[in-house]
Amino acid sequence: MTIDPQSAIIYAAYGSNLDLKAMAKRCPDAKRLSKGILKDYKLVFGAKGFLDVVPSQGDRVQVGVYSVSMTDLAALDEYEEYPELYDRIPLMIHTEDLGDVEALVYVMQPYTDQKYPSETYWKTIKQGFEDYGFDVSDLERARDSVM
Repeated sequence: MTIDPQSAIIYAAYGSNLDLKAMAKRCPDAKRLSKGILKDYKLVFGAKGFLDVVPSQGDRVQVGVYSVSMTDLAALDEYEEYPELYDRIPLMIHTEDLGDVEALVYVMQPYTDQKYPSETYWKTIKQGFEDYGFDVSDLERARDSVM
């Protein structure tokens, strides 16, 4: 699969936007491209109990890689409370199907103390991990580290 960089924005999701039904509703133009790995980062629960990724040498985060439109990006910005809660930065993602690609990733700005996720949010992100066939142990480890 080839991506036209002029017409597509590559976005990597690691939390609630892995939930395929929720993502389709939020970003109707989005196309699921691949599974990927964000190297040297780990999952943590930050402000408001939402997932974040923070640098962590030797760790990795499983991500879902999407192609999104500008309209989708605006919807993601609103959903992610960009730029107040999350910033979006380009990071290199190693994908199963596309090799290494640069993708936009939302990271908390600035990173704050950890907080336990709500039950509703936990179910949503767990569903996303299941939708992508990801091992939930990384997610559980992030949750358990808050306790």
